[in-house]
Amino acid sequence: MTRLRYSFVAPVLLAGVVGGFIGWTVTRVGCSDANACSALSSLAAGVVSGWVAAAGVGIVVVLADRSLREWREWQGSDDSRSRNPGPAERNRSMDD
Repeated sequence: MTRLRYSFVAPVLLAGVVGGFIGWTVTRVGCSDANACSALSSLAAGVVSGWVAAAGVGIVVVLADRSLREWREWQGSDDSRSRNPGPAERNRSMDD
């Protein structure tokens, strides 16, 4: 199991706060004319949208981290260079 990277916490929390604010605001604006919604429903909409936004950003952050780790491993392995030669190596093999 990998450890929590503290650099992931800030974007996920920020997305949760912004998503919650947007959900709360949209609910308040939609219910302002008819007064059909209570404060509790606006709060619930804000909490749910905040959780959804934080989860979505969390998934994207984890997938981006995994792809960068794989790319760094691929760049660092000697085997990858022999499978995919660079332009100079390709030209050398054609001249022989």
